[in-house]
Amino acid sequence: MSPLVLAALALLAAAPAGARMRAEDVHRDPRAEAFYRENPAFFRFAKPEDLPGDLEWRDGSEQEEFADPAARRGGTHRLALRASPPVLRRVGPNANNGFRGYAYDANDFNLLGAHPNTLQPIPGLATRWAMSRDGMTAYFRLDPGARFTDGQPVTADDFLFTFYFHRSPWIQAPWYADFYTREWGGVTRYDDHTLAVHAPRARPDQLLLLGSLGPTPRHFFRDLGPDFVTAYAQRFQPTTGAYEIRPENFRRDESITFTRVDWWGDSRRFHRHRYNPAAIEFRIVRESDKAWQMFLQGEFDLSPAGTPRYWYGLNDEPAHRLGYVTKVQFYNDIPRPPYGVYLNGLRPPLDNRDLRVGVQHSLDFQRVIDTFYRGDYGRLDQFSEGFGEFTDRSIRARPYSPALARAAFARAGYDRAGPDGILVDRDGRRLSLLLTGDDSDRRKFLATLVESARRCGLELRTEALEHTTMYRKVMEKRHDMVFWAWNASGKWPELWQSHHSDNALERTPDGRAVPKRQTNNITGTANPELDRLIDAFRASTREDEMRDLTHRAQRLVHEEAAFAPAFRVPGYRIAHWPWIRFPADFDVRSSDEVYTYGLFWLEPERREAELGAFQAGSRRGEPRTEVHDRWRAD
Repeated sequence: MSPLVLAALALLAAAPAGARMRAEDVHRDPRAEAFYRENPAFFRFAKPEDLPGDLEWRDGSEQEEFADPAARRGGTHRLALRASPPVLRRVGPNANNGFRGYAYDANDFNLLGAHPNTLQPIPGLATRWAMSRDGMTAYFRLDPGARFTDGQPVTADDFLFTFYFHRSPWIQAPWYADFYTREWGGVTRYDDHTLAVHAPRARPDQLLLLGSLGPTPRHFFRDLGPDFVTAYAQRFQPTTGAYEIRPENFRRDESITFTRVDWWGDSRRFHRHRYNPAAIEFRIVRESDKAWQMFLQGEFDLSPAGTPRYWYGLNDEPAHRLGYVTKVQFYNDIPRPPYGVYLNGLRPPLDNRDLRVGVQHSLDFQRVIDTFYRGDYGRLDQFSEGFGEFTDRSIRARPYSPALARAAFARAGYDRAGPDGILVDRDGRRLSLLLTGDDSDRRKFLATLVESARRCGLELRTEALEHTTMYRKVMEKRHDMVFWAWNASGKWPELWQSHHSDNALERTPDGRAVPKRQTNNITGTANPELDRLIDAFRASTREDEMRDLTHRAQRLVHEEAAFAPAFRVPGYRIAHWPWIRFPADFDVRSSDEVYTYGLFWLEPERREAELGAFQAGSRRGEPRTEVHDRWRAD
């Protein structure tokens, strides 16, 4: 057991039962301070006069604001959510769920941000920054007015605590433990509002990488201990954003309401005119069709409309025909989420590469695109698309082909047909696999995949699970195949979490290798050569070398055949009522959905009048469809 754990357990054992550290003493948390002392090369303490005298401080003032100054504050934004998240915890088991994006990812700030159109540094929690001459250290001056949503000030100590917290074994988050160990070279505290962040090696975009460090509210985690996973499961972690979730506003399976705080960012450049509703109410509506009908009656302000039968079917709905509900297609320029079928190579017979290749040739995603999606999407070719020169564009998805599928299945031992046409091996075992999906509208195209697979001699059985149930099953690695997508971001692909053997297998006390749960390697990929390339990429200091390494890794991912690419989504589609307003350009280049940067606002006083006119059958105007393609990349 590490010295950190031993010291922490000793402190906990010595404390009176139920004792809590006082909030005013949290900066002297003895467990964290012991950890800092044990790692003096990483955690450094200095004085303001120790700052280098040749620093050139910048503040991002050359970048243009992107929020609309016409935006208004106020009103309650109403929308539907299909299920309550399994936990409110930000990290740890089951925390990486879809709701986390609303609660944390789009509701928090780091030292710096990247301007969503130019991708250049802009203020986050730091108002000024500077780089050392060797490019290995970034210096930051914090906004002294920055606060967490519970009103506590943000100081340099909260950034040091980030490393203590995420490296703790108590949070049971291997990706974070690795990230906050390998991807940072150290941190120096000069005073409450001045710190430096050191790099572990030279890297492209060093400033933005170091500026991506965020604070962790140490006062909130004063009870951090071995029971973290359960003790903090249903507690909202304070952020530096504009919204909080109060305990009384989290009503499982009914509703979740965000309430706006007296936000420190309202007067700051690049923050002001954003996150405008006074409250955001998510109502739990499990059936997507029911949620859509509620939207069409005006109970929700907007709705996603990416599903073709909603997007095209809206043309026949009175809410659109009478000019009330507007359809919007927004094209963005971001790394593309890898939508597709993930094959669990740790479960026979999918541990055979030839069989996985056969499965890929058996899935007719082009037909899904042409029919279910009416040709509006493109075919995704590989796992890592949309990263510019860091994407190997020579990789192509395996085409649908019964001949190629049957040849691959024969190599895997399934070389004869049973009485129903499904292939069997020499022992008579049928080629039958379970394809898992969620119970969204996508479940309806699974029948197309079942039909295409049967023509190749593969029986696909399907199950459509409630999203939270599906998520838990996949995180426990109990699936054969699952239709899934991860969020994608950054300048280059990060393959360690999804394809490195560190996240595929673990050893039990008796020495057995078993699937490692609660990691993003849901294909069980464990290829030594791929591990070597991923490790070399993470250690590389040259952009040209990184590009070559990631291209080679992408080709190996393709060769592993554990991911069957489905489709590329070029942006997003929504429909909205007229009392919700947007900037002239609607959204920004890097936005992956309308909530990413919080640029919209409400005119709540119009809602009653507009709904009344609609219910009376009055025509408001001609049906309106907007297409915003300034940032179209595909």
